[in-house]
Amino acid sequence: MKYIRTAVLLTTLVVSGTAVVYLAQSSEAPAFARDSGVVVATRAVRPPATSYSFLRLDNPPRTEVLDQDNGLVATFTDGARSAVLNGPNRTFSDPARTPAVVTTDAWVRFTDQPWHAGDEKAEWFRPWLTHALADSGPDLLAVATQYVASARFGPDADVADFLGEPWQGRTPRKTKLGTLDSAGYARLVYGYRMGYPAIPRNPAEIATASLGAVVADQAPGAARAKFLAQPGDLLLFAIDGKEIDHVGIYLGADDSGRPRFLACRGSGPTFSDVLDDNGPYATGLRGIRRL
Repeated sequence: MKYIRTAVLLTTLVVSGTAVVYLAQSSEAPAFARDSGVVVATRAVRPPATSYSFLRLDNPPRTEVLDQDNGLVATFTDGARSAVLNGPNRTFSDPARTPAVVTTDAWVRFTDQPWHAGDEKAEWFRPWLTHALADSGPDLLAVATQYVASARFGPDADVADFLGEPWQGRTPRKTKLGTLDSAGYARLVYGYRMGYPAIPRNPAEIATASLGAVVADQAPGAARAKFLAQPGDLLLFAIDGKEIDHVGIYLGADDSGRPRFLACRGSGPTFSDVLDDNGPYATGLRGIRRL
């Protein structure tokens, strides 16, 4: 798929045991879809694990991968392709809209097939894990935050409109160039960039589609549902009524411990709202999907 990964690794510098990863822009991608060219990771280099063990957990059913010191390496959820890996710390910011910053060691990457209990014994697993842990290219969270500064909100604007070129049978509208609505933003990040197939066009259809694992459903603002989310999860909101009318991508807790999510609203993609107050997004959360 031509434009799924628009960043290429420019250089990795290792100084006194610290790796700083820089991303360069790819000239193949349309201008609106290119990376921001910022430093995305800084941390002490961690040696690879010498052995792994596996722990099964419930709610939702998932497998945790532990290293020889019982440190968490990765989490795989049954029925989902997205895996959360423990990697270099990164700090994400949205300075035009919020002073909050999110520092996380979670990296979200996709397997080629949904996870099933016991897949740690499958032939594909060890090579995939080794490659994913060594991959310093942009993951789902890096891709999603690349559009905080470059995209704008537009009612009924989809990926084709944003890019200014056809995508999935849709023709771009010149008046909506560079804009996205909330579902269009999710489709851009999960579908166009990460290659996850067949995400429906509007939030109500997304809510009823068979997409990955259902982590929480019909949970009206329940605190328990909020904190079942892990970075990279697709969040479903009912803001203006009972029907799902908005979607977002869970980013993680900010440096004050408040849960943040990315969504295209207002002036564009942002993580300025939280999920632990009495605002419309906290009270309007209805479901969580792990793709």
